[in-house]
Amino acid sequence: MRKPTGNSGLPRGPRGSGVAGLFSVPRLEELVADPGQVRVLDMDTARVLKTQAIAALNLLHGYDLERARMVVEGHGLQRRDRLVNVEEASEKLGVKPDWLYRHHKNLPFTVRHGRLLRFSELGIDDYIRRRLG
Repeated sequence: MRKPTGNSGLPRGPRGSGVAGLFSVPRLEELVADPGQVRVLDMDTARVLKTQAIAALNLLHGYDLERARMVVEGHGLQRRDRLVNVEEASEKLGVKPDWLYRHHKNLPFTVRHGRLLRFSELGIDDYIRRRLG
């Protein structure tokens, strides 16, 4: 069987359909906008379009799952950072307040506000998550 010339990437029309030559395959959004275009598709083209639709759904579901995981772990956009004092930070980290005073210069979540020593709550959470692996 000879290969069709020109537009070799496009599928041929269905046999016996009276369609001469090649036609362009509608995109998924075009099928949704005009469902009547489904009638001109052959089985192979319909299978390709279904595979594309399933792949798109899997991608979107994966994105939803990733966003839900981020919200559960505290990375979501809904959670705002707040500054905590030495006592709250030491309790969260499981260390004594004196340890925080001695090591605050080496900790990435330390925030100095004048003479006050505060710590980023989200920074502490991230620090703990990285240390646990």
